Amino acid sequence: MNKKWSIPLKFFAVFTLTMLLIAGAFIASLSALQTYTARHEAGAVADQVIAFRTWVAQTGMVWVRKLVSGYHDFLDQENAVDGGVFYGKNPALATRELSMIANKEATRAFFRVTSDDYRHEDNIPDDFELSAVRAFKENHLLEFVEQHENGTYRYARPILVQKECLKCHGDPEDAPPAVIEKYGSQKAFGYKVGEVRGIVSVTLPAMGIQEVLQSLITPWTVFFIFVIFVINLLFIQSVVVRLVRLTRSAEAIAAGKLETELVYTNPSESNDELDHLYHATNLLKRSLIILFKRLDQQAELKKRQKNSD
Repeated sequence: MNKKWSIPLKFFAVFTLTMLLIAGAFIASLSALQTYTARHEAGAVADQVIAFRTWVAQTGMVWVRKLVSGYHDFLDQENAVDGGVFYGKNPALATRELSMIANKEATRAFFRVTSDDYRHEDNIPDDFELSAVRAFKENHLLEFVEQHENGTYRYARPILVQKECLKCHGDPEDAPPAVIEKYGSQKAFGYKVGEVRGIVSVTLPAMGIQEVLQSLITPWTVFFIFVIFVINLLFIQSVVVRLVRLTRSAEAIAAGKLETELVYTNPSESNDELDHLYHATNLLKRSLIILFKRLDQQAELKKRQKNSD
């Protein structure tokens, strides 16, 4: 039959199991933390893109004096009084040019604007983006769509048609001639305010467990871990070690070593149950001392009576 575990061993087992469970819960939550962090980073990018697109839409068109090398696409042009030319870029062109320039310099977040009803081949949606557009159209309360894909995090936010958008996406007959000339009268027309025009698609590298751990390990984290270990050491010293000492002292007393000293705080000054247990053991020791003294006295008395006879 196996022996029962000692109190120190039981405490160590419980402490170890508790720490393992905490570590398991922590590791299980890392995945949710990874997604939460990536979602907020991607959401911030989408907010900025939508704000920029809204600004361009409210101005009608952004006019530039010079086309950046490699980005020669424009919707309309007008002659300047000094003989130069102004080039007009609508929200779609301005946003696409912004994404192409930003993505060249980006180290983490990549974004693009796309739709299932695109006008430019550079805006053709991939499978994730196409499914996201369909999801937003099926559920107008859906705020975002996300997915982990081949070590990356994909995020999509809907772009809703505003009143300013109807000029180029409402009735083709009301569209500017430059829009009809560039895109024709069939693509991306017939929208109403509030409908899903497309999405902002953001791609981020998925954060690894190591990156998440590095972000969580701070001086405060180390400090609190240190405090936890100190508290447990104090508990071991004040409870477990005292129980072990009491056990050994009780065994010594039971073996006849009545001179064994028990160090504790008087129960009248303490609510610690261990002090009460020490006190009870000490009372038992005193009772044994008194009992042995009486036995010795009786034995001495009998011996004297025997000698007198």
